Amino acid sequence: MLKLLPFVTLALFAVRQVSAAENAELVGPYAQCGGEGYNGNTDCYPGYVCVKLNAWFSQCQPTTAPQPTISIPTPSFPTTTPPTSTPPTTTQIPTTTTTTTVSTPSTTVVVPTTTVSTPTVPKPSASAGGLQEKLSNHSGKLYFGSCADPNTLNIANNVNVLKSDFGCVTPENSMKWDATEPNRGSFSYGNADTLVNWATSNGKLIRGHTLVWHSQLPGWVSNINDQTTLRSVIENHISNLAGRYAGKLYAVRTWDVCNEIFEENGSLRSSVFQRVLGESFVTIAFQAARKADSKAVLYINDYNLDSVNAKVNGMISLVNRVNTATPNTIDGIGTQMHLQGGQGSTAQAVLTALAGASVKEVAITELDIAGAPAQDYNQVVQACVNTPKCVGVTVWGVSDTNSWRSGTSPLLFDGSYKPKAAYNTIIGAL
Repeated sequence: MLKLLPFVTLALFAVRQVSAAENAELVGPYAQCGGEGYNGNTDCYPGYVCVKLNAWFSQCQPTTAPQPTISIPTPSFPTTTPPTSTPPTTTQIPTTTTTTTVSTPSTTVVVPTTTVSTPTVPKPSASAGGLQEKLSNHSGKLYFGSCADPNTLNIANNVNVLKSDFGCVTPENSMKWDATEPNRGSFSYGNADTLVNWATSNGKLIRGHTLVWHSQLPGWVSNINDQTTLRSVIENHISNLAGRYAGKLYAVRTWDVCNEIFEENGSLRSSVFQRVLGESFVTIAFQAARKADSKAVLYINDYNLDSVNAKVNGMISLVNRVNTATPNTIDGIGTQMHLQGGQGSTAQAVLTALAGASVKEVAITELDIAGAPAQDYNQVVQACVNTPKCVGVTVWGVSDTNSWRSGTSPLLFDGSYKPKAAYNTIIGAL
């Protein structure tokens, strides 16, 4: 999905003024205006129309008419919409779906307040001279990764690139709530197991993604209104999903425990979790994940952490607040970084700010850049190299063919799986 055009660009097409009071009730340019599970406003700013991109996500996009001058009640930096709203895809790889029915008693999670050390992980397997091998030569850098799912593995070219250049995989859809617990207490792990088994047999790390997210959430969860029930449901879901892959060699090293929980102004996003439990759902989720897998590194992850803005400040404040109240709750912060060309120069300041929070590590978790400009890609990767707490970079897809932003050709390999100039620049700089 596209980025929010800078305010000054919109102003060039001025034809009339719209007051901030009018705009406060409207959905901003390139923001979400619909999709399954979305309960917000569907009316876009003047000059924009709500376009359905898939079942999970509709977005305010510009009409062909000249754009009005608008007073946008958001910061002047670019804004993107979350990529993780892509719908689950059907895989042609045969899998055996494991369904387990479990009880859902309310449980009390006890978390030790002693220091939690980051576990030692085996070095991921990859070809000499590729992205993984080059980045891991730098102190403290563990992986160069990509998202993948069983349908990704059904394409031989994807598998070849994953094996040669990437040391870590993040499931794009197969570990989300709708895929793993579509009905309360009934868990289905077929696609997740397929990806984990492939990764472990090929020496790849895994970033578990994601345990608590407002989207791709079954209706039975969204309709919960009772605090005790929702807490029990969160704890049971995390206990089963995170617990399934705990303690396995090369298995899930990291979990994105909470995903995309912030509004652009740094406040908590409206969701069933925030509505019923308030901010406490964050601690509940992280404590449950710690209990399920005491060795995993636990992350909070979000998009539009692309410049030092209100959202970044809100993230840092929440992390510090939670870790002060209950030490060693949140281990890491992930910034997705779905960028436009020219934004790579902001990566260093963002990583420096996030690394200044009370976390052990940070990571770039879903990188893609419209047009794949070599300079921007290199600036982002070098920002990680230059940030001691940054452990890795994950791009959101193997080739442009796989990208949720395929129309912008944002990845390191083109549709024919040939490395682009950005790839060669990164390799040369590493």
